[in-house]
Amino acid sequence: MYGLLIGPATRRQAIFAGLCALAIMLTLALAAPRAHDTLPAIGPFMPMCALTVFTTSGIAAFMLGARFAATRLPMLGALGGAYAFTAITVALQLLMFPGVFTRTGLLGAGPYSAAWMWVFWHAGFPALVIVAELVRSRASDDPPQRAGLGLDARAWLLILGPAVFAAALGVFVVRVDLVAPWHASTAAKATGATGLAICALNLVAIAVVLLKGRLRLVLDWWIVVALLASLVDAALNTLSVERFTLGWYVARIFSMFAPGVLVCVLVWEVTALYRRLSEEHASLIQTSAHDALTRVYNRSYFDEQFRRSFERATRGGQPLSLVMIDVDHFKLYNDAHGHLHGDACLSAVAEALARTLRPGDFVARYGGEEFALVLPGANADDACAVAERARAAVAQLAMPTPAPAGRVTVSAGCATSGSGGAANPAASAVPHALIAAADAALYAAKRAGRNRVARAAQS
Repeated sequence: MYGLLIGPATRRQAIFAGLCALAIMLTLALAAPRAHDTLPAIGPFMPMCALTVFTTSGIAAFMLGARFAATRLPMLGALGGAYAFTAITVALQLLMFPGVFTRTGLLGAGPYSAAWMWVFWHAGFPALVIVAELVRSRASDDPPQRAGLGLDARAWLLILGPAVFAAALGVFVVRVDLVAPWHASTAAKATGATGLAICALNLVAIAVVLLKGRLRLVLDWWIVVALLASLVDAALNTLSVERFTLGWYVARIFSMFAPGVLVCVLVWEVTALYRRLSEEHASLIQTSAHDALTRVYNRSYFDEQFRRSFERATRGGQPLSLVMIDVDHFKLYNDAHGHLHGDACLSAVAEALARTLRPGDFVARYGGEEFALVLPGANADDACAVAERARAAVAQLAMPTPAPAGRVTVSAGCATSGSGGAANPAASAVPHALIAAADAALYAAKRAGRNRVARAAQS
């Protein structure tokens, strides 16, 4: 599945969309009987609505086009074309409307140019939705493979074609002396057969979506809601015969709702996808920073975080301690018990080491059977105390081994940079110097008999 919008609708999503559809039809039932009631005239209301429809339709066309570019699903491209058509026609209708910008309208509009653009706007949207559903019925369930230039060009016509057609209709209504599309005294009235035909076209589009999609997808539900809003817009414009009536105001509210509802769903989808991507990214970062076997931090994480810890300690004049730990006679353990038991031994040791850390410390697998404890703010005495607790924690595991000690043990070497008791001045220059000092202390502990903690020599 290619996304949430074209994924199966959950029960909650279906209920929410159904409630929206019910609210739309209830509004029509309540507003229709009082559609002729005159309300206070708000002159800027119509251009504000038209601008909102243009903006939301443009956004919907862009977002559907982006989804089409990602999925190559023709239905999404065709729906993007429907909203691109709406954006162009409503913009032209606003420019041509008498009294908005000039007394007679811009672009050389005639007396009925704006009225005809309204008709094309409200008839074109459901017609193009029907086209989208027919395109969908011919699309396979599998995502299209990478297409050639010719197929891509034809596919992009699903979006660009309706936009160009809308512009052509604007030229047509300006150049041709058209009569009124309905018998009315002003272009704002929508009565008779024209309004009823547009309502019928919206009903046909709803029926096609129901038959083709059967409300299986999230997109099916919200396209039906958008078509219902378009139906209410056309129906109330048909019922109301004057501007600034209840029906006229409610119709324009639903003209904004038709594209706006899909924009909201598309934004919701982008937000949900971003949240999912963020969670996957966080999970990937978490996985990439941890050693697959021991589940403590890996060498890459150690290299980066130890460098940062060293730089912070240097800037702040604070001590930083490093404890290098190595499992004693691990090769003997592996030879005696096998690699599977060896892996289990390393995991148990890592878990024991992690339990001994203070807040702000971390343990990383440095390589093979060697681990590193990074202790920000710990002086040399603190580091030796933590290392001793770590040594004792591993000894308490009492894992038998053929080594001389009879159980798995670890040796540890401690080194400290910066200020603090018994710091190692030579280790304060660069991070690698501190690692070298701790490593030298570790091998001193091994030479002294293992299963012990050694402190780096002061210089």
